[in-house]
Amino acid sequence: MPATINIRQFRPADGPSVRALFLHGREDAAEGYLNTEADREGFREFLDGAINHDLADIGRSYLERPGSNFWVAEHGDETAGCIGIYRRGEREAEVRRLAVARNARRMGVASQLMDKAEEFARAAGYARTTVWAANHMTAAMSFLSHRGYHEAEDHAFPHTGLTLYMYVLEL
Repeated sequence: MPATINIRQFRPADGPSVRALFLHGREDAAEGYLNTEADREGFREFLDGAINHDLADIGRSYLERPGSNFWVAEHGDETAGCIGIYRRGEREAEVRRLAVARNARRMGVASQLMDKAEEFARAAGYARTTVWAANHMTAAMSFLSHRGYHEAEDHAFPHTGLTLYMYVLEL
């Protein structure tokens, strides 16, 4: 029997749990892939940028930004996941900050969060959604492919083993 997951609008009190969830998720995905100091430094810069930029003030970065939104998934009393949708232009939105708690993985949380974000994007009139995944996020890339996303471009970071891939879903 599938677990009961409640997806709701982000509230300011969710901030600390969302930031911790995002950090743990990215650390788990990177485990075993960051083999050089340059790789680790690049990864730390990425995490610091997310934590100190949009995740530092989700209300301002998402909820107050027209055409953007942010949700939290709950399983019981715990934060099980999060996702944001960020307006990139009149016809394009970016799915951002998808993360699922360690103890909530393989319960359909990511699928339900993506459903919510894609439903919002369609209702807002976007023609497509994009999502970025790093080369070490193999499970995420497989997940996106199974949802109908296709790889559209990549960006390699010189002197590191890090490559970012942009996936696109035409709505």
